[in-house]
Amino acid sequence: MDRLFKRNWRIVIIFITSFIAFFLVELLFRIMSNQPILSFGFIRLLMFTTVSALIMSVILSYLSEKMTNIGLLTVVWFFSIYSLAQLGFKNYLGNYFSWSIIKGTVGGVADYAGDFLKYLKPSYFLTIVPAILLTLMIITKLFVIPRRKPHWPIWAATLVLTVALHFLSVGSLYLFNNETALHKAYSLYDTPVLSELAMTEIGLGTFMWRDMTLVFKDIEDEIIVNPDPDVKPIDDKSRKTKTTIWEALAAAETNSRIKQIDDYLLSKAVTPRNDYTGTFEGKNLIYIMVEAMDLVSIDERLTPTLYRLTQEGWYFDNYYAPNNSCATGESEFMSMVSLIPSTTVCTPNSYYRNNFAPALMNLFKNAGYSTNSYHSYSDKFYPRSELHLNYGSSKFYNDDELAIKTLLGWPSDINLFEESLKLILKQEKPFMSFIITAAMHLPYDINSTLGNRYLDEVKAVYPDYPIEIQRYISKAIDFDKAVKLMIDTLDSAGELDDTILIFFADHHPLRMNASYFINATQQVDRRKGLNIDLSPMFIYNPNLTPAIHKMPGSTMDLAPTIANLFDLEFDPRLYMGVDLFSDVKNVVILPNGSWKTALGEYSAPKGKFTAYFEDYTYTTDEIAQINQFVRNQFAVSEEIYKTDYFKHRLEVMP
Repeated sequence: MDRLFKRNWRIVIIFITSFIAFFLVELLFRIMSNQPILSFGFIRLLMFTTVSALIMSVILSYLSEKMTNIGLLTVVWFFSIYSLAQLGFKNYLGNYFSWSIIKGTVGGVADYAGDFLKYLKPSYFLTIVPAILLTLMIITKLFVIPRRKPHWPIWAATLVLTVALHFLSVGSLYLFNNETALHKAYSLYDTPVLSELAMTEIGLGTFMWRDMTLVFKDIEDEIIVNPDPDVKPIDDKSRKTKTTIWEALAAAETNSRIKQIDDYLLSKAVTPRNDYTGTFEGKNLIYIMVEAMDLVSIDERLTPTLYRLTQEGWYFDNYYAPNNSCATGESEFMSMVSLIPSTTVCTPNSYYRNNFAPALMNLFKNAGYSTNSYHSYSDKFYPRSELHLNYGSSKFYNDDELAIKTLLGWPSDINLFEESLKLILKQEKPFMSFIITAAMHLPYDINSTLGNRYLDEVKAVYPDYPIEIQRYISKAIDFDKAVKLMIDTLDSAGELDDTILIFFADHHPLRMNASYFINATQQVDRRKGLNIDLSPMFIYNPNLTPAIHKMPGSTMDLAPTIANLFDLEFDPRLYMGVDLFSDVKNVVILPNGSWKTALGEYSAPKGKFTAYFEDYTYTTDEIAQINQFVRNQFAVSEEIYKTDYFKHRLEVMP
């Protein structure tokens, strides 16, 4: 027996070494990601880690000593660096990355690679300690691979054990799943579209190689149409919908994927007109997506114009700005088309040539508005010059066509508004103008023109704030002055009374320690639940009666809400979001699958629902129903992109 063990010590030592290295990386990642240790997901992680270590022992045991060392080091280093990169990406941009997203955006973000590396948290480098120790042990000969290759029956038995344990690990995916889980473990293994949820349930290593398959795999999630057969959709006749035409097209459709979208959208109710319909009918609109506008930027002393507008206009205090993988580009996209961004690619970069007939600017254009859009940067990150035409903009003006001054850091919003207003006031009336700001863009931890411009003023009010927050507020002051300039200019031109201003954030400040803006928020506890994505959204016109609207909403709800307020012709079924003033019980959906309603919120990674009221909550079946609804929203949006659905349904557009 001793002889047999010594004869096959090589395969054992490779297995033990691989398992220890992989497990340590997994454990460190799990701890630093605040993922649960005492869970069945952690047991699955152990099982899949064992399989990975066995695969290493099977593959490397018949190679030369040199090649075995190289192979072992290569895999351990790759996995360690991958873990480090995922932690850094999450801290830097608020999400974990997918191989397919990296593949599609690497060119645009290459300039940030050095910045990304520079601001990795020191603790994250613990994930490469196993690789460093293994390297040192091999170099110093403390770790030596036995030269004798294993006896082939033992090698074969190890291979059989590997296959058997792999099937056992896959089988475990069907056990101990949370009955209300958004995605069961087996579906995340097959198609890990929600990275954070998948890492929790199957482990980082298994997610890593399963995620690689999505680069080549066409994802098609199950869409369950109208799970309650007793609930019939209502086609409200007060809206000019084309249901009969749509149903005829659906009946004749031969493409099963398009037919599935038809069935889902037609199963939805048409939200009727309401008391807010047409409140702004015939008015001009300036629609402003504000870079990184956080609750911290609304300050009575330092940003008095923004503060005044939130007090004198309509303020939505239960509004969320989901931070998707492509951050600004996908928030802009959601605000126009009211669809959930893809979880596997950067949506505006991959689908910018799609037809987006229901997009908000197209609705305004169809209503006789002149439509233009403005931004103070180039098309480096997103193909806006083409994409905005598909949204319905007659012309997209970027820094090539606006006289934008180059600064250290991002350009001034004062400069952007000055240049945009020259063109906006020349637009035929009524007009709809979309402005994308940039002043409050990261970074906040290094010198920049706008980050330093009002630093003394900020320090005089908040001397104890971290420098990152102080620079952020300095940039917010620039935006505040830009808004004042816009209001004064419109007023002087006699257009202010006839113009509605809508402000919304793309996301909270990125590449900043979240505790900084959490601690600096005066209005609400940002540590609670999903409140890290709670953001300002407000509407202003000097003739509005001030109001605070408390219904839950998000970026996805903007297009149908605005369409209703301006009484534009639109079919509510074409949007994943809802008119916030309708009677629909809205579900705010976040990129990791978590959601919230007026009654409470659900954490997808934890599989837990937290009720806001003791006497009002959901049953287990109701939570499962909402989770299926959320899955449908993701799946239908994905199918709309892949099939270029709206191109095939132009006849049903109002």
